[in-house]
Amino acid sequence: MPKYKDEQWLREQYLENDRTQEDIASECGVSDSTIHRWRDRFGIDKGHPAQFGIQTDGYEQWKCEAGTGKADTVTVHRLLATLKVDDLSELDGKEVHHKSGVEWHNTLENVGVLTPKEHRQRHANGGTS
Repeated sequence: MPKYKDEQWLREQYLENDRTQEDIASECGVSDSTIHRWRDRFGIDKGHPAQFGIQTDGYEQWKCEAGTGKADTVTVHRLLATLKVDDLSELDGKEVHHKSGVEWHNTLENVGVLTPKEHRQRHANGGTS
């Protein structure tokens, strides 16, 4: 029996040894689509790692698909705000403000949690503090 048809071996190579599908296929003398087919058959998936990016408006964000096919994103300043509250529900209906007015200046000291009205007022007054 070819090695790639052994679930334990394929799982070990792909997940534990972090080998690519193409590398495994090359070793086994088959196409990478063959390895993909056997991975699917055994339900072997690495998942989708989180990715860092910058939105078109300059805000830094993390994105993760978590194998669902739908990406979840969170801006870095909102993620930092979770460290400023005792319970995540405290962020419900709130906005996170950069005190310096610089959208990529993501430090714990530079973010504040505000109501939407407070946030609009801050930006009407120049956006800082």
